[in-house]
Order: sequence, then C-alpha cells, then structure tokens
Amino acid sequence: MSKADSTKRQPVTGTGRFISGVVEGFYGRPWTMEQRTELFKREQKWGLNTYLYAPKDDYKHRMYWRDLYAAEEAEQLMGLISAAKQHDVEFVYAISPGLDITFSNPKEVAALKRKLDQVKEFGCRSFSLLFDDIETEMCPADKQAFSSFAHAQVAITNEVYKHLGEPEVFLFCPTDYCAVFCTPSVTQSSYLNTVGEKLLPGIDVLWTGPKVVSHKISVESIEEVSSVLKRAPVIWDNIHANDYDPQRLFLGPYKDRPTDLIPKLKGVLTNPNCEFYPNFVAIHTLATWCKAPAEGAPRDVEMGDEEQDPCYSPQKALNLALTDWLEEFMSTDQPGGRVVVTLIHGMSVLPGPCHPRLKKESSEEEPMQTDMGESPYVPGPGENPLYTAEPLTLDDLKLLSDLFYLPYEHGTTARTMLQELDWLKNQSQAAAAETDKTAEWCSRAQQFDNMCEAVVQMFNRLSNAPNRSILYDLYNYICDIKSGVGLVGRASSAVCLDIIKVQGLKKKNCL
Repeated sequence: MSKADSTKRQPVTGTGRFISGVVEGFYGRPWTMEQRTELFKREQKWGLNTYLYAPKDDYKHRMYWRDLYAAEEAEQLMGLISAAKQHDVEFVYAISPGLDITFSNPKEVAALKRKLDQVKEFGCRSFSLLFDDIETEMCPADKQAFSSFAHAQVAITNEVYKHLGEPEVFLFCPTDYCAVFCTPSVTQSSYLNTVGEKLLPGIDVLWTGPKVVSHKISVESIEEVSSVLKRAPVIWDNIHANDYDPQRLFLGPYKDRPTDLIPKLKGVLTNPNCEFYPNFVAIHTLATWCKAPAEGAPRDVEMGDEEQDPCYSPQKALNLALTDWLEEFMSTDQPGGRVVVTLIHGMSVLPGPCHPRLKKESSEEEPMQTDMGESPYVPGPGENPLYTAEPLTLDDLKLLSDLFYLPYEHGTTARTMLQELDWLKNQSQAAAAETDKTAEWCSRAQQFDNMCEAVVQMFNRLSNAPNRSILYDLYNYICDIKSGVGLVGRASSAVCLDIIKVQGLKKKNCL
C-alpha cells in the first residue's frame, strides 16, 4: 500500500475504555496463584486495568479445553477472579479450543459453552477465544459446513459471544495474528477480511503487529489492519516474551511504539518473560507508556535520536522502573528478615548450575549468620576480615538491564563491551607486530577488564540482595553472563601479556 493511499483512508480509532495490562500467554510453567495476586496489586498501583488468563501449558485452557474444572481448581480460579476485582483489574478468561475442535459439531459448541458457563459462575465477566498457533487445515466435516477457516472461527465466536450475553470485554485472537502471517498481504488477506466483515462489532481482535515479536509497531501499520478488521485492535505485545529462547531474558523498557498509537488502539497487553519477578520492568514501563499522553512531555530528559516521542522517553521510563525495582530487591521475603548466605573461601555461594556439588568441610564453610546463640566471631590479628556483602545499587540494575535488554537491541554497556571485544580481537596481531600500537591495545584491554569486573561485582551484590524470590528467577541468567565475561576477561589479560612478551623479545633481539 502506498503512503498516499494510507493518508486518504479514514483511520479506525479506539473507543471506550482503553484496555491495558498483562496477558499470561507464554509457553512454559504458568505463574502461581500468589504471583498473579501480586500482579494485580502492581497493576492497580501503576494504573493498568486488565489481566488475560491464557497460559499455554494450563491443560484445561488449551489441550483439554473440554474438561470442566474440578472443585479444587474451581476454588483457585474463584479466588483469583475475586482478587482481580479487589484490585480493580478486569479478569479475562481465555480458552484455546483450536487444536482439535470440530466447528460444525453442535456437541463441540455445547462443550465450549458449558466450559465458559462454568467460569462465568466463578464470577468472571470477560472472555476471550484464541485460535493462535494452530493448523489451518479443516477436517472434512468442517469443509462441508463452512466456506473457509475464517468463516468457521467467526461463526463459533459470534455464537459463544451471544450465548454469554455479549460481554463488554470479549477478545478474539485470529490464526493470522500478525502481518507476516497474512497472505498475500494484510489488506488482501481473505482470512482477515472475513474476520472484519463477519465478526460481530462488539468483539475485539488481538494483533501482535508486523511480526510475532515485533521490533516496531507504527501508526500506519495499525491504521492498515484497522481498516481491514473494521475495528481498532488490541495489541498482544511479545516484545518482552522469552519463551521462544530459554537463554534470553528481557529487562529493557517498553519502546518503539509511539504514543500516537494509543488513540488508534483498543488496548495493549504485554505477554512478558516466563519468569514472573523479572517482569517488573516490562510491566512498569508499559504503565508509564500508557499514561504518557495524559501526563504530557517528559521533563528533565534529553532525548536521543531514537527517542522522538514528545510524550514518552524509554530511558526515563526505565530509570523510574529500576528505581522502584531496587526497593523490591532490598525488601526481604524471608521470615524475620534474615538472609543466610554460605561462604566458601570468602565467596558467597548459592545453589545453582554454576556451582559443582561441594564437600562440606567445617574449616572451609561457615554460615554468614547463625541462630545458635553463640558470640559473634571476631577475626584475630593477621586473619581475613569478616565477609560483608555490599548493598545492591541502581547502577547495578542499570547494568543488568543493559546486558539483558530487548530482542532486537542490546543496552549501551553491552554494545560497548561487544564493540571493544571485537576491536581487541581484530587488533591483537597488529599490536604484537607494531610497538606503537601495543600501549593502546593494552590500555583498552584494561578498560575492557574493568567492565568485566563490574559485571562480576554486580553478580555478587545481586546474589546478596535480601529478596531471594527475584534472585532465584534471575540466577541462571546472571550466572551465565558472569561466567562468560569472566572467561573473556581472563583471555584478554592473557593476550595482553603475550603481546608484551613478544615486544620484549623484539627489543632484546634488537639490543
């Protein structure tokens, strides 16, 4: 579509209450009931209003969608729905029947209605039907009953929507939920055009943007899909999702979505990291983004080239989130506020994949704190002083965010480290061959070592932070990064020594 065409079209803008919040829609271990309740508290505090329950690995949400909830499960869901209401969060129950439903079978439709009726009895008033990540080939019975896959989905969605009394919030996730899935394009997709024409107007449509994990979402792209769907979409945003790569974690700010999008959308729901506690930044910065137009331009912030939004600065939003997150790190989740960290050869050690199983030797392993009622140990003259954990700092969290930033972008410090490492690698032979380049190489190698040491110190302070729940979610990631930079740092130091030795031999031979 040409730019001229897009300017002629009247955009479909969002109306009514702007949906904002979190979708628990990832593949992996679902969050606990306690974590979800904590999420509702945070959403209320930060001004978000919606939670979409859609964990892919809840069997009764997806694989065994026909099965009703047992008594114990029902009690948990009722408690969760009640907790959401207490914190002014709209609880949206999603069900995903697309793996094996026969759309043309009345018994299947009845089973779907029966399941949603049960959840409605729990106190739920908002619902969602999801048809994402499924096969598009219809069974023979459905091919006879419906002219297309889209017609089958729309028919059952409209019927369920009316059966439930046309809820104020009812979300539909299409199988073609992003631009790259649309054939041959968004505007010419017969699937999307059918959805736009046939889906009842009170049903909102979920959309992830240009891709499943979208780098940027432009106003023009939303106007385009809105014209096809005949309604403003609700963005299901995977910018912080990490279920597709278990070695990555995303702690950068919500960005590359201009606030000019807000009047063009019905809402935004973030589908964040699988780990609950590291999502503090993702959800906090989304809340800042949602409020930005109402609060006006950010103050006391110089915007960089990539920060052109007059209402929202990702860097300022990140700093606000990390400042609040630091308080969470420093609050204890241990009874009585006591934290026990084992010391081995003067280093703090936590259980985890970084540490081999260690034999317990009384002479080498002492608890940091003890409840035995003994007098505190005082080192004698000439002995090592007692280990004292340094407190975590805001700079530590900024470094942590830089190292685990966003899917398409590293943080500033991470970029600098990668650039320096690349330079050191490419210039090592020249430094060994030319004396005048040796000093520069070794100087930059020392600066790189200092950056690596900062990562190690961040790891140590994180490991001693009082809030262990956050740490346990982060531990595998920070352990890996610490091991990686430690290895690279030692390698650069060794290369520097080799270069100095080579230059020393050259001078000796010249003499």
